[in-house]
Amino acid sequence: MGKFKVEVDKNACQGFGACVELCSKFFHLSKIDGKTTINEAEKVAREDKVVAEILEIENLECVRDAAEACPFNAIHITDTETGEKLI
Repeated sequence: MGKFKVEVDKNACQGFGACVELCSKFFHLSKIDGKTTINEAEKVAREDKVVAEILEIENLECVRDAAEACPFNAIHITDTETGEKLI
């Protein structure tokens, strides 16, 4: 089984919530800005603003479905072993 990097682009996210509907185990909407947040993710900030969140996981479970359902293409998945961008 591979390892995957899941990333949410906070600039692209509009808080539609399809990812939460499909995969609440990993995603929720922030009470602060209404955008998608990955549970237990590393936050990437620029100028004191979170611009992305990254989490490495071993099993995609419902994450792929959530990423594919995002109408703003704000969720990206990369295979960390091959470097291949899945979404």
